[in-house]
Amino acid sequence: MKKTLGITALALSLAFGAAPAWADEWSDLNNRVTELYQKGSFDEAVPVAEKSLALAEKTYGAEKPETALALNNLAMLYKKQKRYADAESLYKRALKISESLVGPDHPDVTVALNNLALLHAAQGDYKTAEDLSLRALNILTKAYGKDHPTVVQAYQRYDELKRQAAAH
Repeated sequence: MKKTLGITALALSLAFGAAPAWADEWSDLNNRVTELYQKGSFDEAVPVAEKSLALAEKTYGAEKPETALALNNLAMLYKKQKRYADAESLYKRALKISESLVGPDHPDVTVALNNLALLHAAQGDYKTAEDLSLRALNILTKAYGKDHPTVVQAYQRYDELKRQAAAH
């Protein structure tokens, strides 16, 4: 029950009136980060994503889904800037939050696992990338079965990582 109190309070405020100003601000910041990312304006997006993360930690808490999302967004930008060590620490923190909220074998965890896998592949660390991708694939297969479209895509990502590793 503790994990849903913040979201429940936000949902109630939305049902009975305007969202708190901080919720609007956080949503606006994330929308701006997405817009800048899609335009390829990574340098401009970083300070916005950093502000979004600070606001998420302050208002929602350090171990909440909103914070994990903000961590992931900032890590994606750092990866684009080739700030791999910074990106990795943020991705790992987002993974830890996801695992603590839903458990280590929940399909939601696979987003963070795949992001970490892609980060390692970008650095040429295909062994670690394959291991992370395989863990995600196993979680999804167990949850949905091998013929589910999400699992098929996960197989394709895993196969692509194996091809990349073989080419290097």
